[in-house]
Amino acid sequence: MPTITRGPAISFTNQLRSARLAALGDAEAFDGIIHAIERLGSYLSKEQLGDKGKHGSLRKYQKEIVKLAEESGMAEPPDKFRELLTPFSTLYDLVRDARNDAVHQGAFARHLARHAIELAIILEDALRNYIDSATDLMALNPVCAELWQPIGFIRQQMLANSYSYLPVRGDDENWYVVSDSAVAIFLRSEGDGEKRRKRLASRLKDASKEDLDLLKLMPAESKFVDESVSVAEALKRLKEPPPVLLVRHESDSKSLLGILTAFDLL
Repeated sequence: MPTITRGPAISFTNQLRSARLAALGDAEAFDGIIHAIERLGSYLSKEQLGDKGKHGSLRKYQKEIVKLAEESGMAEPPDKFRELLTPFSTLYDLVRDARNDAVHQGAFARHLARHAIELAIILEDALRNYIDSATDLMALNPVCAELWQPIGFIRQQMLANSYSYLPVRGDDENWYVVSDSAVAIFLRSEGDGEKRRKRLASRLKDASKEDLDLLKLMPAESKFVDESVSVAEALKRLKEPPPVLLVRHESDSKSLLGILTAFDLL
């Protein structure tokens, strides 16, 4: 098995994560995870295949994939937790055999997707042994809230993408963060009647001025970190509210490169 370096580890981690998130939204999209695993297997076995090697299947790459997964503490859970955590080799067999079945719809697809998602999570954990910078795991080009946008649209963005925080560039050119809890409190504090409808249609800029106790934009200038921040330092900084980090270009302290939360470092 070739030595995994930082670049391939980041690439395959991102591929697995993207495919896993897609499968969470659509069980029949489980193939994305399988294709990502097959690409990883092809990379891991390239020394054995040589230049004549062709893209293979889960069965062909099983030895290399299982060996990598063993670098994760989740690959072989203790016997007392087997009702909760399935060993990686067992999951791999289940996905490999089910993938070849003819029926990939409904309950069958959901069952297969769940096993594929668990496979991806273990492989992501193993690959993170080769990643030393926290920002290698961040969300690039993050969605930002704008002061002119209505609260209803910001709420929609949060729900559609499972975001808890959205960065906001203020009129003073400084960065702030709006949280899902602040939006929920702002919308629900007066019940579900006409007041809520008006608040859904109010612009973020106006809403934050209307009642600062309900919809607070949290200052985030102190939450900026450089691209080279370590995982240890990022975790330390995440203890301070708000629990989100903004990543800047080292050459431009005001330019937002990405966003990093505890979820990205799990």
